[in-house]
Amino acid sequence: MSSKSRSIGIYSILAWAVINAIFMTLEVTVLNDAADLNNSVLLVLWIISIAGLATMRKAGAAFVTFSLTYAFAFNAFNIIYFHPTATLLNGTSGIINGIAIAYMFRDILQNKFR
Repeated sequence: MSSKSRSIGIYSILAWAVINAIFMTLEVTVLNDAADLNNSVLLVLWIISIAGLATMRKAGAAFVTFSLTYAFAFNAFNIIYFHPTATLLNGTSGIINGIAIAYMFRDILQNKFR
């Protein structure tokens, strides 16, 4: 598959991964929340996911799906634990992650990756 076969959904998920990588970078640096190990883990996951999804390979797609699922679980935890202060940001992120997970599973099951 060449880069021409990437759908708007894949490009959207790539953009979402970049946004999350930037946000996690800000979390561990400017916002000084490096003590929360999940922020560092998510930063690494998002960076690897960007490269993995850009290759359009099955392993990259699987890694992106794992990263989205991990982020979704982190969003759910933050909503439960920090309710109501973190509900809007984490709720929105959780919905986007959930939709992206379903999209990735659909594409993986339809063999859209090398």
